[in-house]
Amino acid sequence: MKKLLLILFCCLVAASAWAGEIVPQFDDGDALVDYTAARDGVANPADIISLNPGSSITFAAKFTPSVADVTEDSGPVAVIETGGTTYGSGIWLCNGELHYAFRANVSGNNDRTFDDFAFADGAGAVKMGNVEAEQEVKAWVSLDLNSGTVLCSVNGVKRIYYLDTYPASTNLTGNQSVSFLTNGSIIGGHMGGLNLSSEPLLNDGNVWGMNPVPGTELRGQIFSIVADPDLMANDPVPASGSVNIDPDVISEVSFDTAEDPENSGSQNPDVTGHFVTFYQGANGDPNLDMAPLYETFVSAAADPITVPINTAGTFQIQLGQEVFWCVEEQISGAPEGDPANITGPLWNFETLPATPAAVSQPEDEAVFAGEQAVFEYTFTSKSAANAAWYKQGEPDVEMLESDPDVTISLAQNGDEFTSTLYIDNVEVADQGYYYCIASNDAGDTQSSSASLAVKRMVAYWPLDGDYQDYSGEGNHLTPYAEPIAEQWVDGVDPAKTGQALSTIEHRDTVAQTEPFAAAEYTDEVTMSMWLYWPGADSHPANNHLRTIFGSRDSNQNNWFWEFDQRTGRISVNAPGYNPYDYYNLPKSEWVYLAVTVSAEEVATFYVNGSEIDQTNPGRYSINTANVPVLLGTNQLDNLDFCTEAIYDDVRLYNYAMPPEDIAGLYYDVSGEQICVGPNAENLAYDVNGDCEVGIEDIAQLSVDWLNSMLYPSAGE
Repeated sequence: MKKLLLILFCCLVAASAWAGEIVPQFDDGDALVDYTAARDGVANPADIISLNPGSSITFAAKFTPSVADVTEDSGPVAVIETGGTTYGSGIWLCNGELHYAFRANVSGNNDRTFDDFAFADGAGAVKMGNVEAEQEVKAWVSLDLNSGTVLCSVNGVKRIYYLDTYPASTNLTGNQSVSFLTNGSIIGGHMGGLNLSSEPLLNDGNVWGMNPVPGTELRGQIFSIVADPDLMANDPVPASGSVNIDPDVISEVSFDTAEDPENSGSQNPDVTGHFVTFYQGANGDPNLDMAPLYETFVSAAADPITVPINTAGTFQIQLGQEVFWCVEEQISGAPEGDPANITGPLWNFETLPATPAAVSQPEDEAVFAGEQAVFEYTFTSKSAANAAWYKQGEPDVEMLESDPDVTISLAQNGDEFTSTLYIDNVEVADQGYYYCIASNDAGDTQSSSASLAVKRMVAYWPLDGDYQDYSGEGNHLTPYAEPIAEQWVDGVDPAKTGQALSTIEHRDTVAQTEPFAAAEYTDEVTMSMWLYWPGADSHPANNHLRTIFGSRDSNQNNWFWEFDQRTGRISVNAPGYNPYDYYNLPKSEWVYLAVTVSAEEVATFYVNGSEIDQTNPGRYSINTANVPVLLGTNQLDNLDFCTEAIYDDVRLYNYAMPPEDIAGLYYDVSGEQICVGPNAENLAYDVNGDCEVGIEDIAQLSVDWLNSMLYPSAGE
């Protein structure tokens, strides 16, 4: 399925039941701001009331752009915006196209480009439509975070986008400045929705003020309400933007009648019928200049309203066809095209292509060395098909069954095919990205790529008198200053762990590796170590944070694990997140610490083998850049962040270990058993809480055997 669901609204008639000049559904008197002249918005930082938190906002603008405005291709031209590059959004003219851009206080996202529908990551942008130089433009856009929709219109041609991810609310007005076209002044921080994007036309450093045609009318508005698409025909089946519709299966489409403006959820009682028109489309746009594929009329009835298609007397759907269709709601028996009628959205769907069409894509695999990896690609084809698998490289390499560890199968069920790649005895050299190419007599289709990772220890520093990595991966540590012999002290249990490294009063002996990607292909890590913290140090620094373990260089940051040296409070952090604190280090005591980070963006925290906390999904993840790993510091050549402590048995894995494995690492040193599932279903009768159900639990239950609190009791 396409992530984007795009609806263009038919504008075959001009009808308006509302008073708004730019947004017909609105009353202009409800505007929070209403300007008739260009302004830069800098002198008055409270131009608009705060919508924080807010879930709905609408921007509207009337202007006539000059040739220079429409042809400017080095950066965005201001139309109307509020807020800034941290919180805010606005309409921008980008090389002849109007775009709506939004920001929500998440650092980074500089790789954002056009058609970015993931608002939850803090940055997004959607196209509104094209404009012509020296032609008046009336444009508006509504952001509704209650439904995750962006509804927009450019000169009456409307589109609606459904966001992939979005918050329920956010700060919609930012610094509360409002710029409209600008009055020749562009000030940093007053550029709602932009950021330091790698896309020049969304970069706040490239902004231009607009120079509209002199003497033309101008108007800029912002509302706290949104236009409602349910007041037109709605809820189409197939859903707008659907792909891979089988021509051999579809025989009708359906929709719901426009809602009653006075009674949400009910049909508009004035609708007496529906004029339905189908158009040929191409490349995501309808061809309204061509004769319609088919036109019909359907009388009012209970929802959903069904319309037969792909049958005798209608029109035949072909493979590889894009179909657009719209509904004009007939009001009180009016003829088609009557201004009283309600013209609705122009929906679209695509049929199966003649070439193979993906049903499900290969998924990432992470296995241990020696295990089997399996990738599947399912596709449909109306003709005989075959498939081949490849590993990405320079060049890409076809996977062949002449390799004894490779098996490829192709199963068919009607028009559906599933190709499966099996790789036996997986080793580190097999890591990489794999994809499938499906072929039939009409052509080829390539699947998305899926990664193969080998789960393993990627660094192990026992710190037994040296900084060497004993995992076999070669990720040795190099100290900033060589330690003296007295710094190699007894570990947590010398008989089991040997020596440990003390950086107490020798903070410059913390260390770093050469660059490597610890979480390559997995997006996961497990970090563990034994740590002895003597308490607060006396090093003068403006910041009290001390780093235990990190991964970064001067340009990129994967993660950092740190604590406040005044209190011992530990936290984890990574770019794009706020710190997550979870535990106070004890003073002058050995403690076993471990953190796992999963690809589902969940961090789990362990102390002395037991899980003590876990983040919600999406709360924390790491980056996977090829940068050094640092022990005891987070800033290269900066003593302020170095930790004075004793380190022993430091480990790094490229996957998120399960609780029992963490408990096992702790047990290997401490000899102490850990209950890894105190809330497990099979421990429901663990009465005494010793993590097993035994005779002692039965004895405890027998004490209360046949006790009753029923009223009345038996026999009364």
